This record gives sequence, structure tokens and C-alpha cells, in this order.
Amino acid sequence: MRRHLIGALVALPVAVVAVLGLPLAMERSDKALRELAHARAVEARQLSSAAERALTGRGRDALPETIAAYQDRTGGRAHVYDARGRSVEGALCLLTPAELADQKVVQAALRGQFTDSVDREVSERPDELIVAIPVLHRGLLVGVVVVCSALDDLELKQWTIWAVVAVIGALALAASGFLAEPLARWILRPVHYLESAARRFAAGDHGARVPVHLGPPDLRVLAETFNHLAEQVQQRVRVQKAFVSDASHQMRSPLVALRLRLENMEPHMRTDGTRSLEQAIGEVDRMTGILNALLLLARAESGAQSTEPVDVLAVLEERVASWRLLTEPRRVTLAIDRDAEVLAAAVSGTVDQIIDIFLDNAVRVAPPGSTVWLRLVQDAETVAVQCIDEGPGMSDAERARACDRFWRGPGALAGEGSGLGLAIAASLARANNGSILLQEAAGGGLHAEACLMAWPPSDKPQTGMLLKRGRR
Repeated sequence: MRRHLIGALVALPVAVVAVLGLPLAMERSDKALRELAHARAVEARQLSSAAERALTGRGRDALPETIAAYQDRTGGRAHVYDARGRSVEGALCLLTPAELADQKVVQAALRGQFTDSVDREVSERPDELIVAIPVLHRGLLVGVVVVCSALDDLELKQWTIWAVVAVIGALALAASGFLAEPLARWILRPVHYLESAARRFAAGDHGARVPVHLGPPDLRVLAETFNHLAEQVQQRVRVQKAFVSDASHQMRSPLVALRLRLENMEPHMRTDGTRSLEQAIGEVDRMTGILNALLLLARAESGAQSTEPVDVLAVLEERVASWRLLTEPRRVTLAIDRDAEVLAAAVSGTVDQIIDIFLDNAVRVAPPGSTVWLRLVQDAETVAVQCIDEGPGMSDAERARACDRFWRGPGALAGEGSGLGLAIAASLARANNGSILLQEAAGGGLHAEACLMAWPPSDKPQTGMLLKRGRR
């Protein structure tokens, strides 16, 4: 956009000079030609009186002196013909007297018509202007005065006019080129601020705002409108998150009390009602898990938080050690494919929660005797935490919806899971300026990947990456 604006600012003055200057130069050139023709016509009329006297026999000896004086005074050349087109007296033109007499303008004058060769197409020699004036004596045509004028001076004048227009155009181009860059910066500065604020706002920084005192008035209005929109969105998001957090907190105490009451009822239950009581306690535990997940989700979406270097391998080893207590009785092996320190830029406490969600989903569907692989893959800008299981996996449609809130797979058992795990993982990844990627594992099962920014972080958001290194 900046290049296009600079190009427009440079091209506009040049276009104005071209649209206005070219017609002006052409008009001035034609005017100079018309003025020269008019001047030569006036001079030919002045010579016609001397030509009349010479042609009627009253002053022929004075005619050569008159023509010579005219040539010295104006630089033009004059020639006199009688009524039959025969040369009487005159200075040499570019054409011989006989050739000059054959010119259309001279022939027209011999018929009593005043004409000139201002129209270049009339003259056979476009480098010379020819003006012919009939000479009349008592109403009868007695001869013709022909004035020839070289066009060297006129062409010099015309070239001067075009040179002036070209210089004005060059100055306009230089001035526009000199001013286009700072003017474009002044115009686009609010746009750059707006783009930066929109990116930060989309990344979760709801406090991003645009300065409203920069740039043209119309863009200032746009900045004010964006700030107003950002305020409204921030307020609504704040209210929504506060509601989720408050509701979750307020409901935890009644659920704890309800569970205690149900447990206290156990000694008073008949044998056939014990199973129903256990199911009721399980539903209470499930509801408590959903509330805890909602609280975690609200904290993950609470806004931009500062990141710090996190040793992902150490976190991964610690979480795997905890989960082995649950996987060993199920004969599910947890394996880590990485032995070097990997630092990621992450909010404190978020990486272990993402790993727990991956392991919870993988261990739940992993068949006995299978292995859940956890891998770390790093490049210059990203760190990928991969969890690959040997379960049934997901279809393309299921993977597309897996990170939606409260979505559960078609094979999920009643009361199993809350449908918030991967939604929370995706929210935690976004809080770290990263993303979650789900795809089919090479040998079947699900390949879940959290793409985080490496430490030190860059300012480029991650949108997930397909890493082939270390995959089975």
C-alpha cells in the first residue's frame, strides 16, 4: 500500500503537468506560428503600395531598395510578380522565382485571393512560411507581393516552449518524489498503528489502542472508532469471563456440600441403592471437574500474560513420572524421545497443563500393551510438544471439532470427560502465542501437537507446524 501511495503521489503532479502542459505548449506553438504569419501579412501589405507603383510604371527604380530595406529590417525576403506570374523584382527565397510562382498560395493570390501557408500542408517546403498578397490598382489585379520567412527562429521559439514545459514537469516530478515519502509516512502512520493494534488485539491484548492525534482527519476518526470498538469488546469479554469465573466459584461450594451429604447417606442406604448413590457421587465429581475446567479456561483467556523461559523437557519428565502411576496398571508405556534441554517461551504453569490434557486423552484410548510417545522437536523459532498414541484416532471431521468447547467424540462413554480438555489446551497455547495441531499418526492413532515459541521469543505468532522429524 505504501508503494502504491508513493507512486500515486509522484504520478499525480506529472499527470497534471502532462494534461495541462502539453495542450498549453501546443497552443503556444500554434499561436507563435499564427503571429508570425500575421506579421508577415501586415509587412506584405506595406510592400504592396511600393509594388503597385513599380508595376504601374511610376517607381520601379525604388522597388529594389524597398525590398532590400525590408529584408534588412525584418529578415524576411520579398518577391514581386506581375499579373501573369512573371518575376519583376525580389530577394532570393529558398525556392527559385519560378518554383515560388508555382506555389498554391501564390497562384491563389494571382486569382485575387489573399492567402498564406500557415497551414504547413499547403507549402511544399515546410521549413519556410510563404505569404502572398494581391496588388490592386483601381480595382484591377496588377501583381502579387510574396513574402518568404524561414522558420528557424520560430522552431527555436517552439522548442523553448516545449523545454519550459519539460522543465516544469521535471521539477514537478522531483518535488513530488521528494515530498511523496514523508507525505506517505504521515498518511499511513495511523494505518500502521491500527494494523499493529489489531494484531495485538487479535492475539489477546485487549488493551491495545491506536493514537488518535496522528495522520489525516479521516484516519483519526477511524482510529477513534477502533478504540471505541476495542473498549466495547474488552468490556464484554471482561463481563463474560467474570461471569464464568464467579459462577464456577459459587457453584463449587454447593457441589462439595452435596458430595458430603451423599457420602453421609451411604450408611443409611439399602444394598440395592448403593449403586445409584455411587453414580450420583460420580456425577457430582464430573460436575466438579467441569467447573474446574471452566475456571482453568477463564484463567487461560484472561488476557495477555508475560512469558518466561520454560524447560519443556523437565516439565515433560515430571508429568510423565506422575502419569506412570496410572498407566502402569493398564500396561500402557509412556516414552520420551528427547534428551537435551529445550526452552520455550510460555506463561508459567501452562505447559504442564497442556501435557496433562494430551496424556489424559491418549491414556484413555490407548489399548493395553501400547506405547504413548512424547517428543520434543525444536527449530530456530518454535518448540513442538508432540503426543502420539496408538488408539483409534479421529476422523477429519472429528479433528476439526475436537477443540470446540463441550464437544465429545461419538465413542465417548456417558459421564466420561467434559469436552473441555482440548479447548483448554488450545486456549493455553494461544495464551503462549502458539497453537494446537491434531492429525492422524503415521501408524494409526492421534498425533497431538502443541506449537510454542522458542526462547528467546520472536514476535511472529505460530499457527501450527507439521514436523516430520522423530515421527514413527
